[in-house]
Amino acid sequence: MKILLINSPIRLDAKPSCIPYGLATIAAALSAAGHDLEIYDINALRPSKDAVTRELKAKTWDVAGVSGLITTYGFQRWLIPILKGVHPHAPVISGGGLATTSSDLLFTGTPLDVAVVGEGEQTMLDLCDCIQSGNDPARVHGIRYRQNGRVVDTPRRKNIENLDSIPFPAWDRLPMDIYLYNSIWGDVANNSSGFRKDVTVTRSMNIISSRGCPFSCNYCYHLFGRSSYRFRSVGNIIAEIEILVDRYGVDFIGFVDDNMMASTNRVLEFCDAMERKRFPITWGCHGRVTSAEPEVLERMAQAGCVWIGYGIESGSQEILSAMNKKATVEQAKAAIRNTRKAGIFPNTTFIFGYPGETRETIQETIEFKRDMGLRCGSFFATPYPQTPLYQAIASRIADEKDFIQSLGNATEFCVNLTDFKDDELFALKKAMDENQDVM
Repeated sequence: MKILLINSPIRLDAKPSCIPYGLATIAAALSAAGHDLEIYDINALRPSKDAVTRELKAKTWDVAGVSGLITTYGFQRWLIPILKGVHPHAPVISGGGLATTSSDLLFTGTPLDVAVVGEGEQTMLDLCDCIQSGNDPARVHGIRYRQNGRVVDTPRRKNIENLDSIPFPAWDRLPMDIYLYNSIWGDVANNSSGFRKDVTVTRSMNIISSRGCPFSCNYCYHLFGRSSYRFRSVGNIIAEIEILVDRYGVDFIGFVDDNMMASTNRVLEFCDAMERKRFPITWGCHGRVTSAEPEVLERMAQAGCVWIGYGIESGSQEILSAMNKKATVEQAKAAIRNTRKAGIFPNTTFIFGYPGETRETIQETIEFKRDMGLRCGSFFATPYPQTPLYQAIASRIADEKDFIQSLGNATEFCVNLTDFKDDELFALKKAMDENQDVM
């Protein structure tokens, strides 16, 4: 069966630097099962809508699959009718964050046929086999589908326990040169800042070594369920790195897991394996300040780690507690100091305008940034559907469809969650981002 998978565009203010990892592993699974597979990577290629329409009219497929975060709602709302118009009888499937959290909007606003809820590798295999054989989709767990004018839900599929069973991404179906030459992190990436001065990155690639997070911050969306955390074996990760180095000449690996440092034992095991292999690469990851122990950071640096991203979010303990961050301001300061001492660049992010934000909490964050020598911007607090934050402020959302259509990458203002007037909120954010006193 001929399957077309489409990667929706995101973060258009930055160059495409991370492959659509989940879509690429689904593509690999479908290819291994014998399906004729093509990926149309709109995020990488960045064509105009007219060019997308022309390209689709020149293609053929039996099934079309669209993947995207919830921020791609506007694009999918435009794209899905185009797909049905080109091939009316070919089912259109949507998967990823949007389909998992807000598929009702797609079913009411587009001619979508099926939504895949949660992880997609096994679900897409079962669903495509079902479509090919003409069987009842009710037997496929983990989907919602349109039938006789109504939407039918099947039982939720359990998360994949053994992540090593998932194939490596189908790199050969992606425009790899675009991703390889756009740095994942660093000053040139326009999504973070810094590397050590002696670090040179020429060809980078992203890897996901785990799924989920053992923590439950109130603002964070979890595709795989809250507090669900599973990780790949070190040997499986090393095998993937080896292919990327040998086949693509990669010299930097960015682990884009929610929290690669969640298991100290696994991190140390990975560092041991990296030293044995002696790959000519450096690497980076995301971690929590509560995991940033000096001995672990020193070991990571010895194994080639040069960048760690920390979600500091606020310099106010009051706000951190409201976020259910389960971390303290002093732990955040210690993490930054320890990371720098180990020779690793600590990239920090902050959230502005969380419910309960006051001039006092903003000033605390400004003083935190000054104390730690940080100059960086912040994200607006953004309530994504199916998060505790969204549930807490749902009464402020007049129209869910309009709100989701307005979502960007949290750099754009969507809704005011504070008691400040909008103009005052914007002025205070500018002051905080520039480390100017507000008290």
